[in-house]
Amino acid sequence: MSLHLQMQNMKQRNKLRFTLLLIAMLTWVGLSGLLAQSVNIGTPPIWNFPKKVYKAGTQNWDAAQDRRGVMYWANNQGLLQFDGSTWQCLPVTNNTIVRSVAIDTVGRIFVGAQSELGYFAAARNGHLVYHSLAGLLPESQRDFEDVWDISFWGNDVFFRTNKVVFQYSAGKIKIHELGGALTAMFTTRQGILVQKDFTTLMRFQGGIFQLAHTMPDVRSSLTGAIAWAGDTLLLSTLKNGIFYINGTNLGQWKTPNDALLQQSRIYSATALPGKKIALGTSLSGLLILDEHRRVFWQLTKNHGLLNNNILHTFADKSGNVWLGLDNGIDCVVLDAAFTSIIPDGELQGTGYAAAAFDGKLYLGVSNGVYVTPWQTFYSPAARDSYQKIAATEGQVWGMKNIGNQLLLGHHEGAFSLSDGQATNISTELGAWTFVQLSDEYMLGGTYNGLVLYQKTAAGWQFSQKLDGLKESCRIMVKDADGAVWVSHPYRGLYRVTWSAAQKSKVNVQFFNAKNGLPSDLNNYVFDISGKAVFATEKGVYRFDKTKSKFVADADFGRVLGNDQRIKYLRQDEWGKIWYIADNETGVLLVDDFGLKKEIKKKTFPELSSKLVGGFEFIYPIDQNNVLFGVEQGFLLYNPTAVSRDTNLQVILSRVTAQGSRDSTLFEGWFLGENDQMQLTQPDDFMPNVRADMNNIRFEFSTTDYKDPSQVQYRIQLDGLENKWSEWSPETKRDYIHLAPGKYTFRVQARLLNGRESNIVLYTFTVSPPWYASTFALTLYLLAFIGLILRFFTKQKQKFETELTELAETHQQKEAEHLREVAQSKALLSEIQTEKLEGEIQFKNQELATATMHLVQKGEILLTVQEALRNILDKQTNPAVRKEVQQLLNLLNFDKQLDEDWSQFALHFDKVHVDFLQRLRSQFPQLSINDHKLCAYLRLNLNTKEIAPLMNISVRGVEASRYRLRRKLGLPNDANLIDFLTSI
Repeated sequence: MSLHLQMQNMKQRNKLRFTLLLIAMLTWVGLSGLLAQSVNIGTPPIWNFPKKVYKAGTQNWDAAQDRRGVMYWANNQGLLQFDGSTWQCLPVTNNTIVRSVAIDTVGRIFVGAQSELGYFAAARNGHLVYHSLAGLLPESQRDFEDVWDISFWGNDVFFRTNKVVFQYSAGKIKIHELGGALTAMFTTRQGILVQKDFTTLMRFQGGIFQLAHTMPDVRSSLTGAIAWAGDTLLLSTLKNGIFYINGTNLGQWKTPNDALLQQSRIYSATALPGKKIALGTSLSGLLILDEHRRVFWQLTKNHGLLNNNILHTFADKSGNVWLGLDNGIDCVVLDAAFTSIIPDGELQGTGYAAAAFDGKLYLGVSNGVYVTPWQTFYSPAARDSYQKIAATEGQVWGMKNIGNQLLLGHHEGAFSLSDGQATNISTELGAWTFVQLSDEYMLGGTYNGLVLYQKTAAGWQFSQKLDGLKESCRIMVKDADGAVWVSHPYRGLYRVTWSAAQKSKVNVQFFNAKNGLPSDLNNYVFDISGKAVFATEKGVYRFDKTKSKFVADADFGRVLGNDQRIKYLRQDEWGKIWYIADNETGVLLVDDFGLKKEIKKKTFPELSSKLVGGFEFIYPIDQNNVLFGVEQGFLLYNPTAVSRDTNLQVILSRVTAQGSRDSTLFEGWFLGENDQMQLTQPDDFMPNVRADMNNIRFEFSTTDYKDPSQVQYRIQLDGLENKWSEWSPETKRDYIHLAPGKYTFRVQARLLNGRESNIVLYTFTVSPPWYASTFALTLYLLAFIGLILRFFTKQKQKFETELTELAETHQQKEAEHLREVAQSKALLSEIQTEKLEGEIQFKNQELATATMHLVQKGEILLTVQEALRNILDKQTNPAVRKEVQQLLNLLNFDKQLDEDWSQFALHFDKVHVDFLQRLRSQFPQLSINDHKLCAYLRLNLNTKEIAPLMNISVRGVEASRYRLRRKLGLPNDANLIDFLTSI
């Protein structure tokens, strides 16, 4: 093949690939658009504000919203203001009904009332003050009827009454009399239009109102003007539906529901995002037209409105529709991802089970099963047409499609649902759920154990009750190995196996915390990817068959954590895993990138405290419609719903100083140059709070009206606090007894989905009390200096006087001191002598005690020795005599006495100041026995006491004393003991 042909073939193949790719992309775009279509079976959230909440007049005629998001209402008692948390009503000068309200580009809030027109503007502290313009009118024109409409064109403001139009321009009012009954006025792209006498449309042009269109077919008051595609203008009428104007063409704007529109009496029309239109009616509530001109929603009192008589509709910046009612105010969140379905109407039973089957949607609540066709669009009449299925009255527990047969678990037993009918297949009380074992058999869980169902030509039929497990079997899952896991929240887990060979019973294994579960309580089993997983109090677990033990699932642990209780898991057919935990409800989205899978978690804070505790239920109908069972019916979730989230705006609504009296420091607005109302505090505006009013209250809010329960705030007061507070839903904060100084208050809001607002700052100062002012401090300083000078003068005089006295006193004290020193020395010497004598006496007592012990010891030994000698003398047996002699030899203690004497001599000399040493030096001729005798005599021992100490007789002691006297050279009349004491 030539190179040219190869290139041509390549081009053709590339062209074919491109065509196929383009077709695939277009197909996907078409499918995406189809999938993204929301189903209008549910009811969007509606927030009610009855009169007792806003505490003003009954009727609300008109509405406006400032750039902060604050809502204003023309109310019977004045201008009604709502900042998201606080309502306030501001009357006009003559206290009449306010019929109209509009806000200009600089923030002035213009109002029209009976014989009154003017505007509210912020004062220096942000408080809205009313400025009447009625005084600009001539006296003859001041008694006019209600001002029903207000329009802006350029810098001018137009007020419509039933007879004239007032034009406020450059501080003056011009009066336009159009010569007929004026029934409506609107600001459009074509200019300001005024309806006259029902059939004529006037346009403001060239400074006057000129004829723009004649409308002979309208024959009704215009109630709304909506800019549509191109230059088309839609005009709603009170009685005849909707008309259009395009250039010079005017005609009926046809819809599939013209009859409903004409009989409903349209009071107001408002354009909504996505080419939708809100129509407020007096007879049919709120009608929402979609881009196909169909009534997509009809909301009435039965759906949650306070009443069906709607005087005004208003779309805020976030796409919410506000309704001024004949009695109250409602806010409808049309773009909410969650809408409510209450199939049993006013009964509002709890939602437990649901299933889309065979083109129908079955909804099971606490009082039975309801059915309705499942389709992408419902007409107003069909949207609420739920049919209750006979024989299903009472508590519904579950629904399952098994073998293309929809089964119902019910308090009264098991049923089969088909074509909106229920057929009983088991009367076994309390059917919970079903698990298919094979093509022929199915297991059913009941209040009191398990039952077996068998497939027949007519479908599943009850076979028999099974032995082996008698516990309540509400949650059952078939594992990949064919075993069935049964969870009991207050017991544990059961692993059940069944075989056709033993048809009437099941084999059961029981598992609890001993097998690795974190607790015996709150263990649930669910089917994820065909395998059993276990939701516990500490995350998700799997069963390890090899170890017969439960282990934490690492994949779930990384996403959901292992520190919270998991209550519910469900995997839909598109791979998403829906979960319910203690702290959150959400879905896990798995993005498969081939080698790497990324798991994203989306949570739904809107569901907080709404799900049914212990009986949580989620049912994905398709990728764009998911049902949640709640305490009142169901919530339908549309993942493709795109909320018009504007920047979350936090507002500092009011700052009040409290103390000896109350004073409003700030009330919502700051004034900039040329009295421009602004949100940031000017540099030259810093309120100073008196010291006796240092209790400050801050009130704040946010203008996100989609779900007030999702809003939290945090605050910080610089100068007192060094960090933000914890997030809280509280909208007020009091600070008491603030010390003098400069403070800056900060407040920020967030939604529970993580979106945060701007930070609003407010700076102020607290003055010191009068006794701490600069003037007072100056006086204190001067007085202190004077006191110091006087003190030093007095001290100098006192010092000189005291110096002389001190000199004399010193001399006297010095002499006295010398006497006291001498007395102290003498006393000290006496004390030391007494101390030494006491010590000597103590030592003598110790020595005497020791000596007496030796004396007693010696006497005993001598007695024993004497007794042994007597025995020896009387004994003739040689062996006995030998043993007695050995005892006498043992009693020979001369050596021991010598050792005792050495110790005795040492202590004796310490007590008696070296008595023995001095004795030896003076009388060297004395022997050791002489030394002993002298020591014993020095201790005042008598002859009988000395004898055993020296191991001699009494007579021997007397002889030793005689010899001692001779060695010492003492005369006969000298006392030996006195002599020894003197040594």
